[in-house]
Amino acid sequence: MNIRKQHGLTLIGFIMVLALVIFFSYIAMRIVPLYLEYHALVNAMQTLKDDPGAVKMTPARIKNKLINSLWVSYATDNIQRKHMKVTRKNGLQVRVAYEVRRDFIGNIDLILSFDRTVQLK
Repeated sequence: MNIRKQHGLTLIGFIMVLALVIFFSYIAMRIVPLYLEYHALVNAMQTLKDDPGAVKMTPARIKNKLINSLWVSYATDNIQRKHMKVTRKNGLQVRVAYEVRRDFIGNIDLILSFDRTVQLK
């Protein structure tokens, strides 16, 4: 008599793995757009830093330029003008700091805070 051992995943094991995949996919769907928005901000600030005439701009013009760059990238949902600070320190220092709160599950929220500073010379 030849007895074989069964190999593979049971139904309960499959459901547990599927639940984990769905849970982490849900987390990614909630967080990834926020990081893409931050990445657009990083690109806009790097473009501003690479602009040789940026040091001569007024703070209002710098903020307008950042807002316009973010608008083109569809990244103006959470980043607003009030989050931007322009100070004079060894040239101009541009800082964008903001916090995003998103509903997750029930009364659990995801809170992400972003902070980026560039020095214009």
